[in-house]
Amino acid sequence: MADGVDEKERAIEAVLASSRQRPTSPRWLWIAALTIGVGCAIAFVIAMVRGGDGASSHAEARPASGTGFPAGLALGVGVGIAIGWFAARRAQAGEPGHSSRSRP
Repeated sequence: MADGVDEKERAIEAVLASSRQRPTSPRWLWIAALTIGVGCAIAFVIAMVRGGDGASSHAEARPASGTGFPAGLALGVGVGIAIGWFAARRAQAGEPGHSSRSRP
């Protein structure tokens, strides 16, 4: 019986040791993130220097419909409610999620 306990303790120690190790990101991921970040910063500076959205000054101005923010807000609230509802249903069904706790 002592061998079974020792084996379990070794397994627990192995899990604890692996959880203490910080996962490393590959170098290509850092390079890709840096490249995208620099590209976005350059695009932002160009947009600020040119002023506006870069359209020609001869373009005809469209009248604003005024539904951009309210429509986006309603869409965001709707998507948030849907995601929350599905997450709650999943938790009620007993499916494992991101929680580290186990259910009996």
